[in-house]
Amino acid sequence: LANLAPGGVHISCSTVSPHTSRELADLHKDKGSIYVGAPVFARPDGVATKNGAWLLSGNSVGVDIARPILESTCRGVHDFGEDPGAGNVVKLCGNFMIACAIEGIGESLTLAEKNGVDREAVMQMLSSTIFDCLIYKGYGNRVAGRKHLQDVERPGFALELGLKDVTLVLDTAHRSGTPMPFGSVLHDRLLSSLAKGRGHLDWSAAGLAISEDAGVDVQDFVKNPRPE
Repeated sequence: LANLAPGGVHISCSTVSPHTSRELADLHKDKGSIYVGAPVFARPDGVATKNGAWLLSGNSVGVDIARPILESTCRGVHDFGEDPGAGNVVKLCGNFMIACAIEGIGESLTLAEKNGVDREAVMQMLSSTIFDCLIYKGYGNRVAGRKHLQDVERPGFALELGLKDVTLVLDTAHRSGTPMPFGSVLHDRLLSSLAKGRGHLDWSAAGLAISEDAGVDVQDFVKNPRPE
């Protein structure tokens, strides 16, 4: 901000609190520059193949400048108006729904496993029929096969970052008077996993703790994370 020229535009692609974006927008305005929020829905491989979805919001002049830049890198830019924090709200909503999906998948597959049914076969059937969509296919495969490796060569979304985002969800919910009981469950699940030293794994590794709660030994998957 200190080095941004007057009239310069800062396009922030980070997943931060909407309140942070609003505060930053005010600071930029005071300096004669423009801040727009532009978080993205996509894992690194999705961005690389231009399959991300950008969530744009903020000053209309900055949005008009940012739009063609972002459109050249993805399949769609979605404008949520002049509130610089609006895009961040949408991003938190989406990440919350993904986290809920991971928890639901983990609990369901553990139920199948504890009743003698192959967890991977269950997820393959579900994700090719009634849950035939990107999130259930991708995270379903990871949770079912306990494939949670996340490193420089296989960038995913680290569990510690998932905890950060769920914490932002709960903070935003608290500030806006929005009860989100599932959020508390997800926060505890991710915090417990982090405390067990799993923060570096993909956040689908929350499924390991679900299995542990049911008495399933997953230590080998913790010590030797599987790639997708």
